[in-house]
Amino acid sequence: MFLIDNFLLMCVCVCVCRYLFNLKKKVKNKAHVEASICEAYIVEEISTFISYYFEPHLRTRINRVPRHDDGGEVPSSGNLSIFSNPGRPTPKNAVRGRYLSEIEFRQAHNYVLFNCDELRPFIK
Repeated sequence: MFLIDNFLLMCVCVCVCRYLFNLKKKVKNKAHVEASICEAYIVEEISTFISYYFEPHLRTRINRVPRHDDGGEVPSSGNLSIFSNPGRPTPKNAVRGRYLSEIEFRQAHNYVLFNCDELRPFIK
């Protein structure tokens, strides 16, 4: 019970610290810190409320594109459907040339076999 209470207290502290950090980032006038935070909070709330009434094609905080969205599916040109998902290139500083172990290779192979719709008739 003591560990759970400490964990919950730590989670609450982390959430409060993050919220305070976000509030402190909004300070523009260091002579009137409280008023500056209040003004930034009100501006944020008003802009969020008003964005509900914009046209659907305008990007706002409410309807923004997800962070890792690459624009939908790539049209398949005779390839298997499992490979039609878009991806991102690896960064230049990424480690290249890593080989899969035997277990990792089998897991990747099984994943492709069991999640490809074109191969379902052959699995049965």
